[in-house]
Amino acid sequence: MISLLEYFAAKPHTDAHEASATDLLDRVDRLVTEAGIAGVFTRKTCPNTGSEVSGSKGGSGDGGFRLPTATTGRQNSSHKEARGVDQYDPKNELDDWLTTFDDDAGGNSKLEEYALYREAPESTPRWCHLTTRAPGSGRRTFQP
Repeated sequence: MISLLEYFAAKPHTDAHEASATDLLDRVDRLVTEAGIAGVFTRKTCPNTGSEVSGSKGGSGDGGFRLPTATTGRQNSSHKEARGVDQYDPKNELDDWLTTFDDDAGGNSKLEEYALYREAPESTPRWCHLTTRAPGSGRRTFQP
């Protein structure tokens, strides 16, 4: 499980951010645990962050919480609200598994089950962006 310490990475945050992150990380943990039980995804530690939070080598560490001044991603990123996380997924196994349950496939969407949304896998190589914030389209899998 991604801890709050790993998620915030010593960045200053509010109690509201902490509450949002606690909710997000609990949902992500339950989803990732189910994927592990199904035998499709094994938790992996990103060598650049030392945790399950994805991040680039020598990068800003912005796969977890982002400060309002962060230039990574979009200005209104869910990471800045502590409602988005980039789960390290180097072989895209988690994304592939989620795609088999995608709401477009007519199946039981795992994202819906855990009240999560994700960026389209083709936009997130080696990580799976998960968020509790619905995109404007309302789709469980969306284009950034």
